Amino acid sequence: MTAGYCAWHDGPADDVALIVVHEQGSGAGSGAYACLPCARPMVGRWTTSRYAEEAIAELEKRAASATTAQEAGRA
Repeated sequence: MTAGYCAWHDGPADDVALIVVHEQGSGAGSGAYACLPCARPMVGRWTTSRYAEEAIAELEKRAASATTAQEAGRA
């Protein structure tokens, strides 16, 4: 998990992934990170980047693993 700042809900998140890369012609570019709840609706709507879709799929896997680990800890 990568804790960070979600650009969509404008706040901290336990796990984020790079979703949008802002390219600039002559300067340094930047990126926008999103947490899973903010990133889920982007797939199929306007995010067409295969990389972004793969990053969201990784967020899904990490969330599922964390849930499984929490459930195992309760047993």
